[in-house]
Amino acid sequence: MILHHIPEGQLPSNICIYWPANPAFDTKWVLLRRMFFKNEDKTKYVSVGFYPARDYQPLVEFGAIRRGGSKSLILADKQVAALADCLPAIRDSMCVGGDRVVIKCEGGNFRLQTPKRHGSARLFVGTEYISLTQPDMNYLLRVFPILQQQLRDYIIALPDVLSYVTSSLASTSFVEPQANASTNIDYPHLYEELVTFV
Repeated sequence: MILHHIPEGQLPSNICIYWPANPAFDTKWVLLRRMFFKNEDKTKYVSVGFYPARDYQPLVEFGAIRRGGSKSLILADKQVAALADCLPAIRDSMCVGGDRVVIKCEGGNFRLQTPKRHGSARLFVGTEYISLTQPDMNYLLRVFPILQQQLRDYIIALPDVLSYVTSSLASTSFVEPQANASTNIDYPHLYEELVTFV
C-alpha cells in the first residue's frame, strides 16, 4: 500500500488517515511481486511482478533502499536473459581482480560492469545504476534460475492475467478464473491486490 503523507497541523493529532493511490497513475504499483532480498538488512532486493503502469508486463526490478530514498532499475525479459548470461563472468572477474568487463544488452541502455580493481560491480539502465558486491553477485547466481522461471511463468500467463484483471475490475465480488487459465497465478491473491488498490 502506498501511504500519502499529510503535513503536521493539517489534521488533529489523534487522527491518522491512509489511502491507496490510484493504480492507473502509480508507476511503482506491482502485482504478484515475488521479492528476493540480497542482504540481511533487506536494503537491496530483486523482484519479479506485473506492472500495471506498463501494460501489466512482467518485469524484473533491482532496488536499493537508502537513507535519502530508494532507487530501482527495471529490466525486461531480454535484458534479464543477457544479465543471466554474464553474471558468472562478472562475478569471476570480481573474485580475481581481473580486467574491467563491460557487457551491453541490445538497445544499449543496459550494462553491467566491474571496477578496475576489487569492489562493487555496477548495473546500469541508462545513467541510473545500482552497485552489486561480490556477496550480492553470489546470491544472484543462486536465485537467478528461480527468478527467470518466475518471469517465464508470468510471461506465459500474461493473457490470462489481463483477462482476469479486466473481469475483476468490473466486478464487486471475487471472480473465478477461467477453467483454462494459467495455474501459475494465485488468482485469489491477485484479486485481493486489485481490490486493495482500486
